[in-house]
Amino acid sequence: MKRLLIKIFGVFLFIGFLVYLFYAPRLEFDVLENPNKQVEQRYQKANLPVRTSDIDNPKLKEGIGTLVGQSMGQVTKKYGQADRTYHYFKDYRTFVYHRQKAYILVMAKGDTVKSVYMTGQPSKDESGPIEIGQDAAKLYDNLSLITECEFDLDGKHYHYELSDTDVKTQALMQFDNRFAQVFIDQQSNKITGVRYLDKEALVAINPYSSNEESEENMVQSEEQNPDQNSNQLLTLYELTNEMRKLHQREPLKINSALENVATVQLFQATNKSSAEFTENNLVSLVNETPFTYQTLSQNVGYNFSDIPTLVNSWMNSDTHRSRLLSGQYDEMGGKISDNYFLLIFAERGDDQDDV
Repeated sequence: MKRLLIKIFGVFLFIGFLVYLFYAPRLEFDVLENPNKQVEQRYQKANLPVRTSDIDNPKLKEGIGTLVGQSMGQVTKKYGQADRTYHYFKDYRTFVYHRQKAYILVMAKGDTVKSVYMTGQPSKDESGPIEIGQDAAKLYDNLSLITECEFDLDGKHYHYELSDTDVKTQALMQFDNRFAQVFIDQQSNKITGVRYLDKEALVAINPYSSNEESEENMVQSEEQNPDQNSNQLLTLYELTNEMRKLHQREPLKINSALENVATVQLFQATNKSSAEFTENNLVSLVNETPFTYQTLSQNVGYNFSDIPTLVNSWMNSDTHRSRLLSGQYDEMGGKISDNYFLLIFAERGDDQDDV
């Protein structure tokens, strides 16, 4: 009887192994699509008392939020020359400041600052009333959030609505004529970043759902050029490592072989009627390179207007978060194209030389 049970167990084990061999290589990686760009999601309002733009938060007196509306000369005076700059949308430029305790993205139109994003471990006088690393519960206790945002700009009317997920992961509040988009890690309930912006920048970045059915009232992402995409990719690398640093993880090195794989994979996936990102294709492409590895994985995002919102969304998706923060991986490589954001993670092989 004992031998029979062992045989039966062995048969089931063998069948399970065959099933794994058949299905595992065909596993698809989840593509995280921006929910606020999906038509069916636009009416999922937050289950909180409605607060519109008529709020009572105090005026900003300190922190990066006070730079909004100022000249770029004021930013230079405070943080020095930017590490790099690149075009963002048609009329905007992004200035990147990678400082010891803070990572800052300034978006300007002409010489005027339109938005400032910050993460890292800045001092309170830098971050202002919204302290990075603070428990989000204190944020809700001390400041007024808004679940609907409505205003007129350049002869057009804009009306944004926040979902429950928005309130918990990218809360919105207003300080006089400035808005603050607060990025929250829902798992730890900690604030991981904040972006102050004016009405024009809020319309340009468009991070929330609009309740207007007409597409004429929705700001569409413009076609991005290769230079913009390459700089956005650098920002994606940097912000990924900033999130890892906040969670006591070692930074990932950029690997050119993985970048080439990401380029080919994204080209293959987006030149089909429906984009698919499978484990089998990823492994096959990497195996065609000299790069040796122990484990591979990847994150895919779609239809996000900016990197901070994308990374924050990955951080609040269990599957994508686990990959982004995994201590198992050493290196990464990615590609941005056709509104897709692809980031490959790899644990390199023991015998791997630099590629």
